[in-house]
Amino acid sequence: MNMMTTIYTEYTYLVLTLFLSASLFFLMAGIRELKDYCLEGLLYLTIFFFFGIAHYLFLINLPISSQMSFQFAQITFWQWLIILFAPSLIILFLLIGIFNFFVEQFQAGLIKIYFGLTLLCFLYMLGTSWAPDIKGIITLLFCLIWFEVELRTAH
Repeated sequence: MNMMTTIYTEYTYLVLTLFLSASLFFLMAGIRELKDYCLEGLLYLTIFFFFGIAHYLFLINLPISSQMSFQFAQITFWQWLIILFAPSLIILFLLIGIFNFFVEQFQAGLIKIYFGLTLLCFLYMLGTSWAPDIKGIITLLFCLIWFEVELRTAH
């Protein structure tokens, strides 16, 4: 069974991706609130640590019966960025962009949707033959863009 079939047939991948998405969301929310001098940011950062630790613990303690445990046995940082972090970032770009679009923040919503679809296109359509470190660097750049866009379009 190849990697893509395994990813889409197991809930393990979904749980890992959602934990990482929640972690990134609460990190961004915590930074945004602390930037506005609100102490709720500390609560958001605590939730960020909870989901980040949950993601890490679930990743290193995958069930033996899971196909993903064999796939992730020797995962490198660049592979983790491509397989788990990039889809989490794409989910956040798209969901927050759609939410902004529906609450009549059309410009911010379209920008986030654009960046989410661009990252999806770069990694999984145009860059299928690119080296993992190149795709990882692109993912990190889009993560910085996501934080910048979220912090500038807040409130």
